Amino acid sequence: MTWIVVLQILAAAALGAAVGVERELSSQPAGLRTHMLVALGAALFTLAGADITRGDPTRVAAQVVTGIGFLGGGAIVRYGATTRGLTTAASLWVTAAIGLAVGLEAWLAATLTTGIALLVLYAIRRIEQDYLPSRRRMEATLTLERGAQLDHVERAASEALPDSRVVRVSYTDSGQALVMVARLKRGESLGGLGERLRELPGVAGVDLAP
Repeated sequence: MTWIVVLQILAAAALGAAVGVERELSSQPAGLRTHMLVALGAALFTLAGADITRGDPTRVAAQVVTGIGFLGGGAIVRYGATTRGLTTAASLWVTAAIGLAVGLEAWLAATLTTGIALLVLYAIRRIEQDYLPSRRRMEATLTLERGAQLDHVERAASEALPDSRVVRVSYTDSGQALVMVARLKRGESLGGLGERLRELPGVAGVDLAP
């Protein structure tokens, strides 16, 4: 019936928006609009597949699952020693599954999955930050002043950054740079840490990436 199709489309948009809002608030590249469109597209492919394949929408749904992998891959970016976007890629994958469930009229599964996804994205993230210190990793790039001794700066930076290690040293025409991966102390802001590193002898500039 037409009204059921309309309800499915609206429900897919709403559930996708619920996940997208959390990603938007977390300043992720794939936010509200992207998640809404993924859920809408997955639902529509499923609905259309029911007609094309004569009542077997799962055949089209399987192709949607494969296709969403390419979109999720675009959200994953490698920054030096760290990788970003894995959670956003996973949220896109889950959002596609929610859209598929709506297209199959699996209302309880779609709604429950949306709620659990929001719980994982928000509540579990807080638990990671508060109780799993190994997850609070960040990358610090220290640009050295001309004439500064690299080993002296490395020693001072290692004392300022707990549980840190050097992952890259670069030499350019403009000077030297030291890249380290470290654990951010609980309750310490990036701004405060940046000021502390900037005051180290021989450091000309600091770039921090959580």
